[in-house]
Amino acid sequence: MKRIIYVILCLVILSGSIAALPIDLSKNWYVTKGFVTSENPNSKHWKTLESLPLANILTQFEWEKNKLRKVTMAKSFLLSQSDFQKADDDAFSLHIPYISNYYEIYLNQTLLTANGHIKEDKIEKSGYRRHILVRIKRSLLNMGQNQIRILIAAEEGEELNVYKLFNDFPANINLASEHLNIQDEYETYMLLFLYIFVGIYHGLFYWKRKQEIYNLYYALFSIFLAIYMIFRSQGVYSLGLEPFTQTKIEYFVIFLTPVWLLLFTDVFFRSKISKISKVYFVFSFLLAISQLFVNRATSVILLRIWQISVLFFGIMILYLIVSAVRANNKDAKRLLVGVLFLLGAGTWDILGASGMLPIQNLNLLRFGFIVFVLGIAVVLANRFLRVHRQVEELNLSLEKKVEERTNELQNTLTKVQELKVQQDGDYFLTSLLLDPLSQTKVESTKVLLQAYIKQKKEFEFRGKKREIGGDIIISDSITLNGKSYLVFINGDAMGKSIQGAGGALVLGVVFLSFIKRTQMILENQNKSPERWIKECFYELQTIFESFDGSMLVSVVLGLVEEDTGVLYYLNAEHPWTVLYRDGVASFIEEELELRKIGTKGMDGDVRVRIFPLENGDILFIGSDGRDDLVLKESGDGNRLINEDETKFLEVVEKSKGNLGLLVDNLLDVGAFSDDLTLLRIEWLGSFKRVSKDTLSNLSSDDYLYAKVKSLFDLGNGEEAFQNIEYLLSNESLSDDIRINLIREKSRISLLLKKFDVAVESLESIFPFFVTDNEILLQLSFAYRKSKNIKKAIEIGERLRARDPKHSRNLINLVECYRLIGNLDRAKKIFYRLATITPEHPQVVKLREILELDVKT
Repeated sequence: MKRIIYVILCLVILSGSIAALPIDLSKNWYVTKGFVTSENPNSKHWKTLESLPLANILTQFEWEKNKLRKVTMAKSFLLSQSDFQKADDDAFSLHIPYISNYYEIYLNQTLLTANGHIKEDKIEKSGYRRHILVRIKRSLLNMGQNQIRILIAAEEGEELNVYKLFNDFPANINLASEHLNIQDEYETYMLLFLYIFVGIYHGLFYWKRKQEIYNLYYALFSIFLAIYMIFRSQGVYSLGLEPFTQTKIEYFVIFLTPVWLLLFTDVFFRSKISKISKVYFVFSFLLAISQLFVNRATSVILLRIWQISVLFFGIMILYLIVSAVRANNKDAKRLLVGVLFLLGAGTWDILGASGMLPIQNLNLLRFGFIVFVLGIAVVLANRFLRVHRQVEELNLSLEKKVEERTNELQNTLTKVQELKVQQDGDYFLTSLLLDPLSQTKVESTKVLLQAYIKQKKEFEFRGKKREIGGDIIISDSITLNGKSYLVFINGDAMGKSIQGAGGALVLGVVFLSFIKRTQMILENQNKSPERWIKECFYELQTIFESFDGSMLVSVVLGLVEEDTGVLYYLNAEHPWTVLYRDGVASFIEEELELRKIGTKGMDGDVRVRIFPLENGDILFIGSDGRDDLVLKESGDGNRLINEDETKFLEVVEKSKGNLGLLVDNLLDVGAFSDDLTLLRIEWLGSFKRVSKDTLSNLSSDDYLYAKVKSLFDLGNGEEAFQNIEYLLSNESLSDDIRINLIREKSRISLLLKKFDVAVESLESIFPFFVTDNEILLQLSFAYRKSKNIKKAIEIGERLRARDPKHSRNLINLVECYRLIGNLDRAKKIFYRLATITPEHPQVVKLREILELDVKT
């Protein structure tokens, strides 16, 4: 009989109160260390927990340092026949508000659910979560006595706890239909929508009015709080995030949420961010970033640090608002109520979550924000009404002011329109004057010329659209010494629109005048191409120099001999000339030699460059508009301009020498920022070029050339000369060998002082070696020795135009001018020579001769 009574008493103790559904699981638990799945609770190893949370009893246990803390909770309960009848059309359901960390839940020694993973006494994967809901099969339950066990584990420093309730939902076993409202978070999602909408709304306000930066901080606060609420809802578990990763994101968001509210309040009431607010922002940001890279235990420590810092945040918020209230700020008075409610709700949630006080985290912050939003809405509405009232007051006197201002603006606009019409008229007249100057009159079967002109300034005058600018292209044909030449110039005058057009107008008039004089006056046609270019340049320089530096022009000025394809040109600070040959584009210049036309005190001599073209070669000459392309333009007007001049080479190669494609491809790179002119010159002729190495390829059996060389090396110049004459009598000689033998003949003739023969030989081979300056020097010297001083000077000046520092040529010219009695010219060239090679023996001798001639 005693045994029966004892069993009944044990059953009563283990089961607690025998009550109908729901079965309360928040009270009367037995707790022990370790994982125990079979042993029934007893007073020796088990401790009694009168009421959850589990943290209330953990201090009664001794825990080994650096060991995984494991706890088993057990509770018995009774189910009656009526309980099973209630579940006939429903199902039993278990609800645990919150378990942390790893857990297993058993019902009558059958595993119901578990989360997390333990390996080698370490938690590999966390398992904590809120609102654990498990449907229970009827077969797992007994009529009468039942037992539930919860096995929990956590690392040292981590939270080890089972909550009593969360969001007003307690731990219990009930009908599944009664637990549905736990996951039906309609209120939460409605609030989420409201907060996100408010955040986006104020974000758009900031987008339109950047000066009201408090809208940005308020938008961030609203959005961050909405994100935090998402992570506090049951819906977040549908994302399938690892629990600790989910917690890290949640902590990152909540750590920064108060910061945005503090910055909003600071800027809203004080129009600036204080140093204290900046420090709190940096502190919170570092805290949020740090917790992304720490373990669970450290993360909990960081959470506690943040929860303490929130007290400082609350003090700062209250201080800012109270200060504004004391300053008689009406907005602050209205906002104070909402902030107090928000801080109260937030403080309750933090204290409940941290366990500092024995209260439950009811997640009141989501409702506290509603009151805060309403407070902000009232504040912003009142601000709007105040502004509207001020606008109405201004409108009382605005009509008269608007009328007066409109009349003033109308008068100003009329004057501006009149000036605009006058300006466009000036533009129109100038463009009409430029049209006949900017011409490309070339009719040649061997030289194909194309031009593209696009001026930056566009205008309309009396319904006619025109362009005006400082870029100009002129081309024509002239005859020099019986040979046809294509003459061209590409200029870019300094200044925009009318100023640049003025420079282009002067350039065009002077250049065309020079061309017309050449075409009409026979004497002007008896000039070498080098001399013609040099004289044309000096005439342009003289005219533009008279403007005292207020008008400068960069140019490429040149001639192309139609039959031979030889290009004579000079470049005065213009973009470098591009050669397109065999699919490859390259510059034919390497350095700047001349400043812009019109530069005062221009130092140095004018140098004319020579470049032989081959069949199919294409030249591209253009103004700096080809390089100054706008790569990117920001909304505030800042532009990124191309500074890579080689980009034009890439575009030329991509366009395969086609001018139309070239312009299109330039526009693909960037927009034009300046006037642009492009001149395309293609040589379609052919002319034999002779290699200097032809004679060196001859063997001892080839026309006895070895014998000629041997005789000459032995000093038998006359016999060598006769042998060359003999070799030249052979009509089967190839052109290359014949031309090179004649050149060798001219060299020997100079040594034998047969100057007439040397002149004849050099004149006959010069067209084949047109770029060889040594032949020009020899020819000038031969003319001088044959007493044809005028021709010697002409050839010498031609060489001087090519190479102003050629010392031997300068010595030859000084001698020539001295012989015809032009001592001024001789001395001028001598002074130039003396600066180049002052110690040269011939220079020293010439100095003595010139001084002697002056005395005579």
